[in-house]
Amino acid sequence: MTDRHAEGGTGRVVVTVQGVDRVGIVADVTRVLADAGANLVDIDQSVLRDDLFVMVAVADLAEDGTPFDVLRGQLDALSERIGVQIQIQREEIFRAMHRV
Repeated sequence: MTDRHAEGGTGRVVVTVQGVDRVGIVADVTRVLADAGANLVDIDQSVLRDDLFVMVAVADLAEDGTPFDVLRGQLDALSERIGVQIQIQREEIFRAMHRV
């Protein structure tokens, strides 16, 4: 059995989205995650000052799902297509970067 975590496969990830609000952002992002076999475990989104959309989602990547690096590429392509900023990070990296 291969170590898919080392290959960029399994594990918990944090996806952040920022941009001008429009219909369908949550649907578009969660569709990419679902198609990748990711299990969405938490999501929070807000619209600030009438048009600034912000979303943070936490998902578990499936062992037999899309590898992390491929998923990152898919989210980058979606980001370009819908005009919002999308970032994906492994949860442990996200936590280390945001530790006070």
